[in-house]
Amino acid sequence: MLEKTALTICIFIALIAAAQPELMTLHIQPMVQDVLCVLGSGFFLFVNFLLFAVIILSFSPLGGRKIGGEHAKIEYSNFGWFAMLFAAGMGSGLIFWGVAEPAMHFMNPPLKQSLYPDRLASSLALTLVNWGAHAWALYAVFGLVLGGLTQYSGNSGDICAPVMSAFGNKLSLHKKRAMAFAIKLIAVFAVFFGVVGTIANSTLLISKGVEVELGITSPLLIGTVIVSVLFVIYTLSARLGLRRGVQSLSIFNVLLAFSLLIWLLFIVPFAPIVKIALDGTGYYLQLLATGTWQFDSQLNTSTWATHWTYNYYFWWLAWGPFVGVFLANISQGRKVWQFILAVVGIPTCVTIIWFSVFSGAAIEWDKLNQAGILSAIKYDYTQGLFVFFNQLGWQGGVLIWSSLLLLLVFVATSADSAILVIRQLVQNQFKNESILYAWCLALFMCSFALLLQQDEPLNRSIAILGALPFLAVFILQLAGFLKEFVRDLCA
Repeated sequence: MLEKTALTICIFIALIAAAQPELMTLHIQPMVQDVLCVLGSGFFLFVNFLLFAVIILSFSPLGGRKIGGEHAKIEYSNFGWFAMLFAAGMGSGLIFWGVAEPAMHFMNPPLKQSLYPDRLASSLALTLVNWGAHAWALYAVFGLVLGGLTQYSGNSGDICAPVMSAFGNKLSLHKKRAMAFAIKLIAVFAVFFGVVGTIANSTLLISKGVEVELGITSPLLIGTVIVSVLFVIYTLSARLGLRRGVQSLSIFNVLLAFSLLIWLLFIVPFAPIVKIALDGTGYYLQLLATGTWQFDSQLNTSTWATHWTYNYYFWWLAWGPFVGVFLANISQGRKVWQFILAVVGIPTCVTIIWFSVFSGAAIEWDKLNQAGILSAIKYDYTQGLFVFFNQLGWQGGVLIWSSLLLLLVFVATSADSAILVIRQLVQNQFKNESILYAWCLALFMCSFALLLQQDEPLNRSIAILGALPFLAVFILQLAGFLKEFVRDLCA
């Protein structure tokens, strides 16, 4: 009943979006931005608190507990585990924004130069605020909340158990069932629309890469082919399951990503990359320690955060139920401190290196060679990566096609993981294969509807649409989680 209801609603919304696209641009997108104006700052401070809370937790006595309970066994190798969590978390976003976002902040610095005079370093620092430790800490919290850490937590990955703990015995059996239905439905919507927005965004970038490399000027045609190819890949991967499908794709993609990174380091000047990495990390740590607690005061225009940072953070929230359940499933047997290190520490370091290499190399190359990279980004930020790689001769061509393949598989990995999690949420992961294909088709339909608009900010708004109602569920989950721990410690 739950799965059919959720699937029907998602397909209905996809059809409406395709038939009446103006509803999205004229009504949904402004509504989402209005809500972010109200909730954004408060939620940002909340995530700040969660970041420092998980760091403290990793060093506390609770850091020695195991995800899934004391008898849980590790199921995946360290590398396979890390590859899956990184690929599912935000791998595609790093490709999309690796060059573009720091470059945009470099050209028009959002941070006050009186506080952060080095424009290049401040551009990296602000990018890391959007993509670094805060985002991964939010994922870590979801994984911990759903990780079955106490004897009262229920099964690992049970999205409803923490909420039920928050209410205790105040609800009747009928009300508990109704609440569980509502929670899972909201979570499914958050996962679905979060992934749809990511697919649509990534399709824009892949289309631009194909256009730049092959000279094809038909975005709709290219986009249709890309969305269709993605549909085939994530459908097959979801059919194969977690170990044979998702893990295999994730390992392949992480190896390809690091190969791409190392290859680029051999082509471009090394010293500027080290400088931006060190200076940008210094500014980032300064922001973490003081600036993020009074974020608006650090910006030239406080409204900037609504369209960037707060957008990102609600996007991470939309992915929370998906990534949280996924992390809880693949992290069985891992100690809490290991989990936090792998989910927060290592990905943050990789994110620093990735943005430093790609943005630092592109900006320095443009400075030395007057290559027009920054001008191209200013005109259309989706082409920044490919304009940069086009400067690198035959190696640039290889890097372009490698990046497109990387992005394609990253997106497919996120989509197939999301489908498996959705099926787990509705407790139907092993039954009725036809519905699995229906979910894959629903993702395709909704992504295609967004593709018709060719509007990246709209994609972001749709991605966080499901996150807004899920915020209430998340707060209740945290309350129940804390209650469980107090009860467990006092037992």
